[in-house]
Amino acid sequence: MKAVVVQKEKNKTYVMTEKGEFKCLKNLQNVNVGETIELNENFVVFKSTAKILIAASILLALIFTIINFKSAEVYAYVYIDINPSIEVLIDKNGKIISANPINEDGKKILKNLSYKGLDITTFINQTVEESQKLGFLKEDDAVIITTVPIKNSPIINEQIQKAINNIKKINTNVQIETLKSNETQREEAKKEKVSPGRLIIWQKAKEEGIEIPKDKLNNSESFKELQQAYTKKIKEKEIEMKNFNPPNKEDEKNYDNKNKSSNSSEIKNKSNNEKIKGENSDNFSDFNQQKEDESENSSKKESTTKVESPYCNSKNADKEIKDGHNENQN
Repeated sequence: MKAVVVQKEKNKTYVMTEKGEFKCLKNLQNVNVGETIELNENFVVFKSTAKILIAASILLALIFTIINFKSAEVYAYVYIDINPSIEVLIDKNGKIISANPINEDGKKILKNLSYKGLDITTFINQTVEESQKLGFLKEDDAVIITTVPIKNSPIINEQIQKAINNIKKINTNVQIETLKSNETQREEAKKEKVSPGRLIIWQKAKEEGIEIPKDKLNNSESFKELQQAYTKKIKEKEIEMKNFNPPNKEDEKNYDNKNKSSNSSEIKNKSNNEKIKGENSDNFSDFNQQKEDESENSSKKESTTKVESPYCNSKNADKEIKDGHNENQN
């Protein structure tokens, strides 16, 4: 008959048979817990009911733990950086599966906290409080919360935001920065033995011309200097952006209306000018026509004068000849 080893003591081994029976065996050596063995008549069986019940309870607890462990699936990794740097594994309900210190200060924080089964909101708040007590977090210092989502869970995001709101109410001068990371960055940070949040800050600072060696990221003073320099640079950029006032929509609207009004006035003035020009052109045409008429009349008059003059002269000549002839007759 087969049995599984569930517990070992100095000279006793507790097993569970394939029929579900618990037995306490004597002088069973060279076997490990969880190992399957074949029972035979050579095994001496203790008939202590109390011991068997204890072994049974231990086995049930072990089974329960295994079942719980399998069901505790990681939905997100949350990293808290103050100078203590801590990694927290979260399930779909926002409960903590486990927490791991990334640096020495992180160990000091976790040493004083009972975190298993806590929701992430409570854990973040307790971490901030403990960091203040131990002198890691002072006024104007920053708390960086980085989330690496593995599976979608709105509860986790809600609880993190709730924790941030609570911190801001109690610690108005504490700066809080939230970052999003991914599994690739997490693996890269893991190789450097830092949190993804610190790695992201380091990369952003490097882009702004601020650099420290990567191996100094877990050094509290070095990281604080990096963080302060980067924060100062960002604030300077924000001030620069505030001083730059691009035209807003209302200004653009007024500008467009002004242009439309100006264009309308130009069109109107152009139309009036063309009208005046047309009128002047008509007047000039009338003037020219008048001049032409006057010139034509003058020409006609001159022509009439030229035609009549010879006639009148001829008549007078005839009269003179006739008068001359009469005189001769007399």
